[in-house]
Amino acid sequence: MKQLPSKPRASTAKASDASKKLMREARREAKLAPGTKKRSSSTPVSIADYSGIFHSSPAIRVGLIRAGVPAAEVKRLQEELDMPQAAFLRSMRLSTATLNRKVSKHESLSPEDSERVIGMVKLIGQVKEMVRQSGELKGFDPAKWLAGWLQQSVPALGGSRPIDFMDTMEGQGMIAGLLAQMQSGAYA
Repeated sequence: MKQLPSKPRASTAKASDASKKLMREARREAKLAPGTKKRSSSTPVSIADYSGIFHSSPAIRVGLIRAGVPAAEVKRLQEELDMPQAAFLRSMRLSTATLNRKVSKHESLSPEDSERVIGMVKLIGQVKEMVRQSGELKGFDPAKWLAGWLQQSVPALGGSRPIDFMDTMEGQGMIAGLLAQMQSGAYA
């Protein structure tokens, strides 16, 4: 078999431009993916759109993950969660030095790291939707509520904290299931 030539690495400025281009392409691919409807104005363009990420199709989320979440957005997310940086980065399996370097160079996270961050954003969107369905969102901060709950011992997890499961997609799925149980009243 013929081996494909390896792709040369772009310079820092080119890498940032390439990352932005990939984000645009990912969004375009996601909106045109088979089985998805035309992208509406509510389709997320930023991870700050928690509800949009939660309600978006898997194809859109996959596109965002593949393109990479901008490192600066991860810093903003951590601040919005109002969670200690060390706890947040440990839960996402992210290195402080790597994140700071990527922020200073305007780079994006790897798809693997981006997937965990998108999973956290999706959970914030889930909490926001739960409260919206149950009553009034006014005065409620879903990011701060989730950050506090993630750090508490939960009986349904055998006394473990939900934050200890945020480093894998399987763990995040388990936490999403617990949140759904809380909403339905089946939470123990």
